[in-house]
Amino acid sequence: MTQPFVPPHVQHLDVYQPGKPIEELERELGITGALKVASNENPCGPSPKALAALPGALPELHLYPDAGGFALRRALADKYGLELAQLALGNGSNDLLYQLVLATCEPTDEVLTHRFAFLSYRLAAQVAGRTFVAATVTPELACDVDALIAAITQRTKLVVIGTPNNPTGSIVTRGGMAKILAALPARALLVIDEAYAEYAAEWPEVDHADGLALLRTDRRVVVLRTFSKIYGLAGLRVGFAAADPSVVDVLGRVGRTFHVSSLAQVGAIAALDDDEHVATSARQARIAIERLRAEVRGPGVRVYPSLANFVLIDCGRASGPIYDGLLRRGVIVRPMAAWGMPDHIRVSVACEADMPRVITTLNEIFAA
Repeated sequence: MTQPFVPPHVQHLDVYQPGKPIEELERELGITGALKVASNENPCGPSPKALAALPGALPELHLYPDAGGFALRRALADKYGLELAQLALGNGSNDLLYQLVLATCEPTDEVLTHRFAFLSYRLAAQVAGRTFVAATVTPELACDVDALIAAITQRTKLVVIGTPNNPTGSIVTRGGMAKILAALPARALLVIDEAYAEYAAEWPEVDHADGLALLRTDRRVVVLRTFSKIYGLAGLRVGFAAADPSVVDVLGRVGRTFHVSSLAQVGAIAALDDDEHVATSARQARIAIERLRAEVRGPGVRVYPSLANFVLIDCGRASGPIYDGLLRRGVIVRPMAAWGMPDHIRVSVACEADMPRVITTLNEIFAA
């Protein structure tokens, strides 16, 4: 119902629809042993080093967290060869995206991405009442660099590119990203969302843009990363932005105080040093994606390539019945209708022991 105290841009916002907890789905459907491959979570679990570090922080939960996140920012600076002034922390990288819109976009400015980019890019613009623009994509559903550049205007303030992109798994090459940057207005920023960067590193034979390398050559680059994916700390909600100090300064002006918890900071510092967990997670994700692409089949079915920890699947028909059929067999995937892809689903990689069940169930439903 329309309320007089609600501004029009808020009245028309889409509401993010989270998936139901596994326990609730099992109760509703009368099933047990449901397997969730819908949210791009790490099936290897949290970083063991993070788990080992967290108990030591529990006795100090009566204290506020370090609002500046000094220890975590220092660890990030040392790992990536950055200065402290180039780093900002957020309650997940999504939090930093919303801050960027608030901190940099005037009422007439535009946020630009492509049609099948992550939904939060659009929501971040719309929550702030800013204009959102989505460029067309290639026939492979990837970012069309030329189409994106053609959509840039003098009102463009943020160009946001996910690589690997959620939900398509596609990437932008180094040359493509450099081309976008060269076309960027002087007043704009190129925001490179690298939530899945550590997974992409497992595919060295693929030409893939490096946001941190670009940041070292152009102060208009902002790189977003997260501990929710390969580090397995989605429940702690912590991410970071690497950017020019002037960008970090304005992020600090609009961010909430104490927005990254003490436990999140402790867990992230420990996880950052867990190279074994990162390598294992990336290797298992590549193996799982290769299996999904090789073994999932059905009439009209296509599994798209991906450098992340999920694949996009064209079901060859409306995905609603496919999703429901999988759900009733205890395999929870993400339908893509909200992205404007009513015939597609997104399937996250599962652990090695669960992959046969995921593949078999997909093939049975596709064949039905």
